[in-house]
Amino acid sequence: MNLTTRTLAGMALLAPLVVGCAARTAPFDEMDKAQVTVLRLQGQEPTPLATTPAQTPGLIPGIPPELQQMGQAALQGLQQALPGIIPPGLIPGQTAAAPVQPAQPRFKNFVILSQRQLTGDDVDEDLKDDILDIFGDEDSFSAERGNCFYPGLGISMVRPGNPTPVDLLISLSCNQAMGDGFRWPYPANGFTSETHQKLTKIYEKLWGPVPPGA
Repeated sequence: MNLTTRTLAGMALLAPLVVGCAARTAPFDEMDKAQVTVLRLQGQEPTPLATTPAQTPGLIPGIPPELQQMGQAALQGLQQALPGIIPPGLIPGQTAAAPVQPAQPRFKNFVILSQRQLTGDDVDEDLKDDILDIFGDEDSFSAERGNCFYPGLGISMVRPGNPTPVDLLISLSCNQAMGDGFRWPYPANGFTSETHQKLTKIYEKLWGPVPPGA
């Protein structure tokens, strides 16, 4: 085998690898070394329940209203001078302050229920490759999508040397995805049936069955 033949044979062996990398559409062709975090989101937040205003307690029977008002004023003055000394609700007409709920972490304004950063083990690498293969291929998408958007899945990718993340919001219930931090590269963003099945399997591997509305 002469040098030219050996060179051509070597190029033939490398060709599938080169084509495989180039097959993904930008920016997903640059994500092989990216740090990828997958997030389980609450796509639909429950509507806050309307609160009923507390009724002001009535006057104590048998005690003149003027004396009761003077007593309330004295208690309120004591409460202001020594906060916390009088238990909430003891002063008529006073309501206990509602407990302050801690702020929930969010991703693109959607509540984060849990998250997982993909590591370098074989299982996570396979998940990462599946994600990149899906979103790096125009054939993964179609015009079939719902007239809604309730993302139950989020993905954030950060490339080495580039602090700008490439983020994805995925709504399986509405059969579509949206991107942030890059220009969506395809004319459609709805999922094909095969893509929907693949994304469902990714969700199930991480968190179990997909809940309704995710």
